[in-house]
Amino acid sequence: MPAVDLSRLDPQPEGFGGCGDCAYRDVGSAGVCFACASEGMDLVGSGHCQTCDQRLPASGTCANYWCRRPQTERYFDFISAIAMRSGVLQVAINKYKFESRKGWAAIFGRVLVGYLDENSGVAAGWDAIIASPTFIGPGSRRTWDHISLILERTALEAGGRWPIHLDPPMVIKTGDSTSLVGASLAERRRIAETEIRSALVVPVPAAVEGRSILVFDDVFTDGSTLREVARSLLLAGASRVGGIVLARQPWQTQP
Repeated sequence: MPAVDLSRLDPQPEGFGGCGDCAYRDVGSAGVCFACASEGMDLVGSGHCQTCDQRLPASGTCANYWCRRPQTERYFDFISAIAMRSGVLQVAINKYKFESRKGWAAIFGRVLVGYLDENSGVAAGWDAIIASPTFIGPGSRRTWDHISLILERTALEAGGRWPIHLDPPMVIKTGDSTSLVGASLAERRRIAETEIRSALVVPVPAAVEGRSILVFDDVFTDGSTLREVARSLLLAGASRVGGIVLARQPWQTQP
């Protein structure tokens, strides 16, 4: 997909973050929305870890615990992030997730398709792009599946050119788990390896067997959740698992 020259559009887009007032909110395309968002987002850019997409320090060594472990312990191959979780993207994601501003799903879907179109190597050769599972059953913290909704909008925009798989889900979460927000990295690993691991189920292993699967999520921090999703899929017979996210949490050194 060729890059969109926003200067040729009339009227001009409102700019990422002002999507609610934009003339292209309902009639825009992946090219327009991704080009506009790219001007306002903190893109990952060069000099990043090839495993977790974190920007590398001057030493050139990633501080992420899972990047220092072999793939046989990490389970996922890599994570590809569209941008860093900062600025206008962070505000937009928070409005979407915590204020139920569901209109952002269409914008995020276009941004994801635009990213895939301009970075075709990220998803080339993978058999399926699926949603990271969210539990929305009785007693859950969430009442709607914010990840699947974005991927639904992505599938509509992609028109079949990317292997979005939605139904039936390849992996589900059967119960809630302690929130990872604000938890130390050690605590994140503990919650993931106990609560999240025990809640993940692959309903139909035959649908997974032999397939390479990219797991989509909104935010990536250290990889503890993706690791458990990848583990479940690999145990069910998947050939390999990777990840793709809207936003990469900037690294903060924690125990």
